[in-house]
Amino acid sequence: MKKLLLAFGFIMFWKVFAHAAPPVAEAPVKDYGTPVTVAISSTTLTQVPTSQASGRMGIFIDNPNTNSSRIVGFFGNCTSTALASTIRPLEIAPGNNSTYFSMREDVCLWLLSLDTAASTANVHYQEVKQ
Repeated sequence: MKKLLLAFGFIMFWKVFAHAAPPVAEAPVKDYGTPVTVAISSTTLTQVPTSQASGRMGIFIDNPNTNSSRIVGFFGNCTSTALASTIRPLEIAPGNNSTYFSMREDVCLWLLSLDTAASTANVHYQEVKQ
């Protein structure tokens, strides 16, 4: 009976262990780009970052609270975009704390300002390497 209970306990332990999430560790920031301010158009999609840092793993982007509207957009390649500007799954509210987007160096954000009263809205971003 003891062997049966011991075997059952051993099997249950390995079952739980096998179904547990794998351990995850975030990589620290190893290098960084210069912080940049870019004007996001309210009529034409604007690429962010405007130039690609080799080895980039992500960017921090901030829509300051001095802007009166949200910034919306989507991920795409860094050459050009053939996607419709009417589908915009990303949204950054003004005054929102910096938002981090994990993205390789060959991926860019295509952003549009929703402020129709102003032709552009400034956002700040910084690329990081991990």
